[in-house]
Amino acid sequence: MELYTMRYVLAVAEHENFSLAAQACYVGQPALSQQIARLEKELGVPLFVRSPRGAVPTEAGREFVRRAQEIVQLADALQAEMSLYAGVRKGSLNLGMITSLQCIDFGGLLSAFCGSYPEVSVSIAQDGTHRLLELLLERKLDAAFLNHPPSGLPAGLEFVKLGEDVYSVAVPTLHPLAGREQVSLKELKGERFIFHQTGQVAAQLCLEACRAAGFEPNIVCRSASPTTGLYMVRGGLGLALLPSEEFEARRLEGVAQLKLRERIVKEVGIAWRRDAASPLVETAVGFAREWAGRTSQGMRAGKEKPL
Repeated sequence: MELYTMRYVLAVAEHENFSLAAQACYVGQPALSQQIARLEKELGVPLFVRSPRGAVPTEAGREFVRRAQEIVQLADALQAEMSLYAGVRKGSLNLGMITSLQCIDFGGLLSAFCGSYPEVSVSIAQDGTHRLLELLLERKLDAAFLNHPPSGLPAGLEFVKLGEDVYSVAVPTLHPLAGREQVSLKELKGERFIFHQTGQVAAQLCLEACRAAGFEPNIVCRSASPTTGLYMVRGGLGLALLPSEEFEARRLEGVAQLKLRERIVKEVGIAWRRDAASPLVETAVGFAREWAGRTSQGMRAGKEKPL
């Protein structure tokens, strides 16, 4: 039973399709199919139920996938650790990320990390916080840059805060409140809202804040993209609660930013599995912490710089 064959099985289980799995593993489909068939013969049990529409793991296949994920992860961690002894940081990192990471300058962070560790291969998956947490628990990601859920992290995960998003409200410039610098959430009762998608951490935080202010928001539209939300505000569809960094990154004519008296704060950080601690993951977490510290200091210095 070879490690590469385990990786083939994991790829088929993830994609539920032999052709897509072969593409993901950079191998021809006949070779991948033959290796898995050989493994099934060796084990004496089928790992997949095959059909014209794809492949689904059998009960034995699901157990094999669970154990194989652990073995492959341990093998990758061992390889990374041995690379450290050799004085070279090599290996691969599967990272997850949410859409809004301006507060930690994720693009700059990733570029700096890859420049510092050119022998490390990095793969990025983008999704919402809750889905990224699931992928971490399923051992499909090594670490993820996401929001800290209001309900807390699932057992077995670690989280380090790297930054935070403080929310403001976006209003059309023709709105009666547009001339104000600050507004209370209570004053927004009766307004129409463009909200984040259900299940997003931002949606939970903003909904709880509105309820604490004494009203249920009238949500007329939902969007996973803060940028799309700004354009909807400019079009007059409603108001939107968005990270302050979003206004700085995309200043739109026709949209005004109002600070909120009630603080809505979303913590941004990096999460990983406790049992997945490896030199490479530890290096990535440490690098992210140092980067966030420097970025935070630079932002504070810029704000304190006299005009």
